[in-house]
Amino acid sequence: MKNCPHCGRSYSDSDIFCEADGSKLTAPGAPRAASATGPAPDGGAIACPNCGGQAEPGEVICNYCGTRLEAGAEAPSPAAATRMAQSGGAEPWAPPSERGGPREFGDESPYPENPPEADEVASASWRLAGFFGYSLAALIALAAGVWLAIHLSGRHVRETPVAQTSPAARPATQEPSVTLAQIPPVTVRGADLAGVAQRDPASARAVFAANRDALLDTYKRALEGDAGLRDGMLVRVRVRPDGSVNGGAVLVSTTPNPSLDAEVVAAIGGWKFPVESGGAAEIDYPLIFATGPGDIGALETDLGTQLAARTPGATPEYASAPAPTPVAAVTPPARPVVMATPRPVVMATPTAPRGPSRAELERRRRRERASAPRPSRPPAPPLRDRVTASLRGDRRFGRVRAYTSPSGLVTLTGMVFDDKAKLAAARAVGNVSGVTSVVNDLTTETSQWAANQAAIQQALQTAGLTGVTAKVIGRSCYLDGTVKREFDRERAVTIAMGAAPVKVASNLIRVNPGFFGW
Repeated sequence: MKNCPHCGRSYSDSDIFCEADGSKLTAPGAPRAASATGPAPDGGAIACPNCGGQAEPGEVICNYCGTRLEAGAEAPSPAAATRMAQSGGAEPWAPPSERGGPREFGDESPYPENPPEADEVASASWRLAGFFGYSLAALIALAAGVWLAIHLSGRHVRETPVAQTSPAARPATQEPSVTLAQIPPVTVRGADLAGVAQRDPASARAVFAANRDALLDTYKRALEGDAGLRDGMLVRVRVRPDGSVNGGAVLVSTTPNPSLDAEVVAAIGGWKFPVESGGAAEIDYPLIFATGPGDIGALETDLGTQLAARTPGATPEYASAPAPTPVAAVTPPARPVVMATPRPVVMATPTAPRGPSRAELERRRRRERASAPRPSRPPAPPLRDRVTASLRGDRRFGRVRAYTSPSGLVTLTGMVFDDKAKLAAARAVGNVSGVTSVVNDLTTETSQWAANQAAIQQALQTAGLTGVTAKVIGRSCYLDGTVKREFDRERAVTIAMGAAPVKVASNLIRVNPGFFGW
């Protein structure tokens, strides 16, 4: 049997708290527990400020609602009193070992001897370290993603099959050039070198350097018709004292080509040299036309061999006629007019005077015509002008260029549409008066189309696309046929554009998975 220490009610031994005031039940004759927080106003019981329940002295948690109960403050420890004095009377933080009063679960700090300020500093340090850690992890992840993307893209490029073009269809990677050979060197003849410094080899090389680009353009046009054209030639130029070119000739070359010789001599004919007071001079230029640096040494050697085998006074390989010197027209002196002495007229009868007879008037007119100065006949135009006029009369020959020689040889270069137009151009030039022979070096568009079409077809066969056919018209390519996969259909376009300078205008290739191209 237990009793309530406040109201005196009796309860069984299994009860713990009083139902009336919530006091803890005690056995009869047991001493009352002293309050840990000091005596309560009612002699020992503590009332909960939230629900009003009674609690035993020393309890800090209400057994009914869980509210923390107010208890009498204990005297602070000496260390706590010292800290309060330093903080101006406010109770600062103290470790749990120096705190008075009861403690419940959760009162202990993970770091019991550290003040809150230290916890805040530690928390800020951990947050800063976490920020840098997350940033570093993000950068590492970004770098790994970039590396993976590059690796996968590179792998994709390596795995993509590349069409292998034939050596003939592969574009040249070397750059053509026009240079002066070292052996033999540039030579100047016929000028008074002691008194005229302008006609020395150094000034001749300077004139070549100033006009190198024009020669290079001429060589590039020649390469359009023959991609493997390489040549070394010795060009002799006649220069007047006023610096103009009076004519030129190709003495010898490693690869005889009348068309290239004519174009080179015509280009040099427009050069301008320094003016000098001496006589005319002849300058020998050893020119090297190479498709790449590796060809220059072999061409120089071949040119030196050709010059060593040439006999003095040999006929040049190609020569142009010097510009004609204009000659003033000579007017023949007027013939003296002899006037006939008029015969005396005997007047038989005093009649009116008669005029000259019709026969006399006719004789006078004849004498006047005979004595009048005859106009000089204009000179005939040069052969090149007559040939050019004949070509310009037909629209098909708008891209044709003609070069003439003193012997009447005409060289035709450029491009026409087909073989029919090529033969027509040769016939038109052959009918010009003064033309002895025609060298027809014209190229045709249809032949270039056929060459591009053959190159594309060969590339497709090499790549295994035997069921695909190509048709080239101009710069457009038309594909047709059958392949097994969609990938092969797209690959045929890449192969065609890589084998020749064309653009695929139509792709009619059909995809048939059951197709066997072999």
